[in-house]
Amino acid sequence: MNNDDIQNPLDEKIAEIGQVLAHPIRLQILRLLAKGELCGCEIVPEFELDQSGISRHLAALKRAGLISSRRDGVRIYWRLADWRVAKLLLLAEEIAQLS
Repeated sequence: MNNDDIQNPLDEKIAEIGQVLAHPIRLQILRLLAKGELCGCEIVPEFELDQSGISRHLAALKRAGLISSRRDGVRIYWRLADWRVAKLLLLAEEIAQLS
C-alpha cells in the first residue's frame, strides 16, 4: 500500500484545522462563540491579550473555516461558521479526557 492509496483530498484542510485548534486561546474563543455571536469588543476583554493579538487568532480561525464574521457599522460580529464546529470542540474535549 502506498501513500496514494490512503490519501484523502481533504487531508490538507483537515491538517490546517488541526493546526488552528492546536492553540489554547483559539479553543477558548471557539467556546465563547459556541454560546452565540459576539462582537470583537466583547471577546477581547476575556483574554490577557491586546486587540491585535485576538484579531490574529480570529483571522486564523476564519481562514480555517471555523468561524465567520459580519460587519455592523464599525463593529465586527463573530460566530461559529457551522454548528458542527461546536460538536467538533466537544468531541475533542471528550477524546482529551480519555488520556
